[in-house]
Amino acid sequence: MNKRIKYYLFSLFYGFCLLNTLAQVPSGYNIVWADEFNDPAVDGKPIVRANNDSWWYETGNGGWGNNELQYYVAGINGSDTLAAISNGTLKIKAIQKNIGTSQYASIRMNTAQSWKYGYFEMRAKMPSGKGTWPAFWMLPKNFQSWPLDGEIDIMEYVGYDPNRVHGSIHTMSYNHSIGTQRTSNKIIQNAETEFHTYALLWTEEKIRIYVDGYNYFTFSNDGTNNKDTWPFNVPFYLKLNLAVGGNWGGSMGVDTNIFPATYEIDYVRVYQNTTAINDTKEEKLIDSNFNNVSNLLQVNFKEEGIHRLSVTDIKGRIIKKIETTDLVSEIDCSGWPKGFYLVSANSGKSLFTQKFLKY
Repeated sequence: MNKRIKYYLFSLFYGFCLLNTLAQVPSGYNIVWADEFNDPAVDGKPIVRANNDSWWYETGNGGWGNNELQYYVAGINGSDTLAAISNGTLKIKAIQKNIGTSQYASIRMNTAQSWKYGYFEMRAKMPSGKGTWPAFWMLPKNFQSWPLDGEIDIMEYVGYDPNRVHGSIHTMSYNHSIGTQRTSNKIIQNAETEFHTYALLWTEEKIRIYVDGYNYFTFSNDGTNNKDTWPFNVPFYLKLNLAVGGNWGGSMGVDTNIFPATYEIDYVRVYQNTTAINDTKEEKLIDSNFNNVSNLLQVNFKEEGIHRLSVTDIKGRIIKKIETTDLVSEIDCSGWPKGFYLVSANSGKSLFTQKFLKY
């Protein structure tokens, strides 16, 4: 086949795949944080996603409120790497391992950042076997009490019921402990052998949960300004975990022959809506050479005041923060690695957020 035709077909196929990936992101939403899990191997060994400014681990046992059987470790336990990155994905593993009074070890990891409203998406492949209970979910940044403070379960999966995914919310008025939980589920194909996307669109009015772009669960704000029914008006952070057993995951027992069990995540991405801020009819109060920045990022503010700038990398790690009253701010990018970055500029009257490429 002619090389030019091969290239064209590859480009068309790649563009189609990319379109499928991005088509689920709502119009007007821009990426503000992501972990693509593309870290290269070192000396041929997987990278451990350690505690850093992107993720932090919860550790220990005690059942975690659900009589779960695992001991959560901080990424690695001795020679066992349970949060390993290789070949472009994160592998969260649950293994049989005696730690204290627990017979299993696994991972419960959380984003260091939190967000109020947005579109949150994960692409993942589920573990197999009775007793596994992976989840992709959210708790409030200033969590104090469950269920008063609220919980959003973007995806839960119990291994004894293959190919059925669940989305739920928990509040003081609506939770399973009093038989009022708001939840729904959806049968998909090949959840354990193929990657699927699991997503949440959270706005001031509604919570919508999706699998592969299909909205199968919706919960609406009743507008009463009552925390018991709608605690979802504060920042929440994301959580990934793989439980073993428990009240739900272990209700049909645990198959000891399935370990190690692997919950494989291709990426986690967070988008927020900037349309209302950036696409107004009025003249923009912030301008910049945001795209294709070489060594100097320049931001122009068109009105006097206190201006705040922050730059983060694609994993959400803060690279630079500035507060100034100057109308023109310049940031030296010469020492930064090539790649994508996110700039947020706030003048007090206008907010601009955009991704740019450092080349």
